[in-house]
Amino acid sequence: MAHFSHKRRARRAQEEPEDYPVLASALNIGLCVGLLGLFGVLSLVMPKPTVSEFEKRELAKMPEFSAKSLFAGEYTRDVDLFYSDTFPFREGLVSFASTLDEMKGIRMDDLRIHSGGASSSQSEEGLPDILPPGEGDESTSSAPSVADDGAEGEWKGDMFIYKGQALSAFGVGGNMSMADSYAATINAYHAALGDSVKIYNIVIPTHVEFALPERYQSITQPQKPNIDYIYGKLDPAVTGVNIYDTLSQHRDEYLYFNTDHHWTALGAYYAYVEFCKAADLTPVPLSDFTVKTKPDFLGSLYSQSQDSQLRNNPDHVDYYLPSTPYQAYLYQRNQPFTPYATSLFAEYASGVNSYSVFLGGDLPLIRIDTGVKNGRKILMVKESFGNCFAPFLVNHYEQVYVVDQRYFQLGLVNFIQENGINELLFINNIFAANTGIRIQEIRNLMYQQYVPYVPPVEEPSSSQEAPPEDEEAMPSSQEGGANGENPSQEEPLPEEEEDSVYYDDEEEE
Repeated sequence: MAHFSHKRRARRAQEEPEDYPVLASALNIGLCVGLLGLFGVLSLVMPKPTVSEFEKRELAKMPEFSAKSLFAGEYTRDVDLFYSDTFPFREGLVSFASTLDEMKGIRMDDLRIHSGGASSSQSEEGLPDILPPGEGDESTSSAPSVADDGAEGEWKGDMFIYKGQALSAFGVGGNMSMADSYAATINAYHAALGDSVKIYNIVIPTHVEFALPERYQSITQPQKPNIDYIYGKLDPAVTGVNIYDTLSQHRDEYLYFNTDHHWTALGAYYAYVEFCKAADLTPVPLSDFTVKTKPDFLGSLYSQSQDSQLRNNPDHVDYYLPSTPYQAYLYQRNQPFTPYATSLFAEYASGVNSYSVFLGGDLPLIRIDTGVKNGRKILMVKESFGNCFAPFLVNHYEQVYVVDQRYFQLGLVNFIQENGINELLFINNIFAANTGIRIQEIRNLMYQQYVPYVPPVEEPSSSQEAPPEDEEAMPSSQEGGANGENPSQEEPLPEEEEDSVYYDDEEEE
């Protein structure tokens, strides 16, 4: 039998052509070269994307050639980045790789444990230390729970994915020092402005507070005790506006995005109703607003996790147009005295940038003049959570000023006094109200001084004549518009009669 098998193998070897290995190698080489050539041709002829919807970021651009960048190695590096960002079918391949990556890990107690550290995608709003699973303060838990249908949750990095919702756990470890500092900062404004300016404070609870069943509530600390503590530390002349109870009552509605860390305009509307009660105003019924929608929104938490559950459960952004006539003006960074006509709603916003429909994004200052004639002027200090709240105020005030605490460049106390503002609202999400850098921003606003930006003078090339030595470089008055707006279509309006510089009587704290 063995002799027969040996003879058969020998006969088959004789029948096979001697060049079979050569042909197989040539076919393999030809296939690889063909595929590489095909992708090379496609990369040249296919349109180049500029934004990755999946990763929520701008893609690399083809660099401009110069001899200097070539010899420095920068040009070839940037070309490599451009092609790695724009090769054919990249978006689908990255999505597929993310799906494969989700299959890693092990399941324990209905949780999938993933490797990966904290991300900074929410650093603009401020995040206190996140508690690991199971270290929430169960003894003081007061967060309302949702019905438990047995759905599984999973940790991904520093966020918890539950039923297609990305949730950031809240935890201050029982330390209320940041809450003390936040309340003291708000009180400092009352001390500086006196009773001539009525001050309000709104601390916004976040999605995790209202989204979990009881068995998962130990992953986060309850937010209501922290909010109540802040309000209890406010000066009696400062009004803390309780929006927690109304959000809890409406928690089954679409109050927060599933793929983004912000609340929705509907959540902001319910907060606006409570603010009206505190400010002796009559809220406009929701049915009186014109509602528009931006579909297919994948927000910051999706960008951080690239989770398939979130990708399959995109958000939509509703925004409510007020019927009160108004004219809004934006002030760009480094141009604090130059108003540009704008709208409260950036209709061009879409896709991953859909939340920017509110105010056109985060701008240092927006001034809104309305048709209301009651002598009331309000200034609102906020981070991005306040963007969808601000438009509701135009129904009740002659003027509304919206200040972003991160980018405003003038002394706020002087600004309030010189513009005759008689109401002041601080509105912050609970993470920002418990984060030192966010609190320090609000404190620094009080007496900061504006220092005009002077761009560095470029060295003149050999083909250009050097400017006179005594000629100072002046900042351009035609800088690009905020959030993609073209200032050539929005000429600066005449400046109001006001001092060109704000002077401070005391040092910045």
